[in-house]
Amino acid sequence: MTTPPGPAPGQPYRPEGYGPPPLQGPPPGQHPMGVPPAQRLGPPPRLGGPPQSPPQGPQQDPGQPPHGPVPEPRQAAGPEPLPPRDKGFLGSLLDVNFDYMVTPRVIKAFSLLTLLLITSQCVIFLGIGLWILGWSNGWAWGLMMVIASPLVWLFEALLVRIFMESVIVRFKTAEYLRIIKDKL
Repeated sequence: MTTPPGPAPGQPYRPEGYGPPPLQGPPPGQHPMGVPPAQRLGPPPRLGGPPQSPPQGPQQDPGQPPHGPVPEPRQAAGPEPLPPRDKGFLGSLLDVNFDYMVTPRVIKAFSLLTLLLITSQCVIFLGIGLWILGWSNGWAWGLMMVIASPLVWLFEALLVRIFMESVIVRFKTAEYLRIIKDKL
């Protein structure tokens, strides 16, 4: 009785037809790329694609300076685009091409204004709650208004902040996309 041929010692068992064939390394003493990198001249070989022929012409020692004129670095086809100048509030407001945004400039003022309005509303709410608290038969409603007034302020301030941040994130995204477009 004979046993089926198995893998060589140290090799995993792979039934025929399953998985890729095992990788075979170079023979001992030979570099995987043929010539060791320290002895190679020229650019590294390209992986994939048609094989390239060796460079034509006289070979030059890498330690020697090149013969002939040194080529100048290539210039861009046109002048580099300048970033848009800051126009000011009125100039940005009257810009019909919408190249200059007004909202990022006024968002701080709107945020401050809404916080002032929320604060004044909650102070009035608190005052009404204190006034009702002094009644003999409505003190429970007054106590609820006094307790709820700072919670209402916190909730409304949080909602305003979330809205303002979403607006700013949208404008910053547009600004960063413009920067990326200008670099291309």
